[in-house]
Amino acid sequence: MSNASELIQEMQTYYHHRAADYDVSMGYDQPEVVAQLADVIEHLRQLVTGKRVLEIACGPCFWTEQIYDCTHSFLATDYNQSTLEQAALKQLPAHKVQLQQANAYQLSDLPHDFDVVLAIDWLAHVPMSRMRDFLHDLHLHMKGQVVFCDQLPGSKSWTGKFDSEGNHLQSRHLKNDASYTVIKHFFSDTEIANIFSDFPVNVEIDRYPDVQRIVLSYSLNPTTIE
Repeated sequence: MSNASELIQEMQTYYHHRAADYDVSMGYDQPEVVAQLADVIEHLRQLVTGKRVLEIACGPCFWTEQIYDCTHSFLATDYNQSTLEQAALKQLPAHKVQLQQANAYQLSDLPHDFDVVLAIDWLAHVPMSRMRDFLHDLHLHMKGQVVFCDQLPGSKSWTGKFDSEGNHLQSRHLKNDASYTVIKHFFSDTEIANIFSDFPVNVEIDRYPDVQRIVLSYSLNPTTIE
């Protein structure tokens, strides 16, 4: 098993066990925290308004809950059934939002008739050795617009730990004291340009430093896949 595959499995296990505590650990249960994210939420809403949206790695669907109502339809997917069970507790309207278990590295298993593919706090976890294949697969099976939202680094985000393929690593701990290693990239503009250099897309970058958020968005067209 490759190092990347091992890290992917470890992250899947970590988020499976973190599912029930995820929203609280992120402060999403606090109205003041949600209020601080208003500008990011509004930007995402503008990108998805009236669109058929596929969300990959949706987690417990905090962000889904903030933006689904302005969309045409919303399919929220995640690898872990445990996170989808937490998402179901939000009781999002079934006529608008569907939940489905899916592997973000196997998008061919999903329908392809979406206007927007959305992933929040996902791209930062993709191993560098899998990045091009992931994006190629995404572009191959999906058309329309792609939106990635991730975190900007805080004062304690950088660990100085990198593996042999350049993945920035963090150690995470759960309430039961179990420890996991996760990939957590914090991309510079140059790194973003390098990641997307193989694809004919124009990536727009919007940063929200007050809440440590970055939004990458671009449109796909028939020439995106080479």
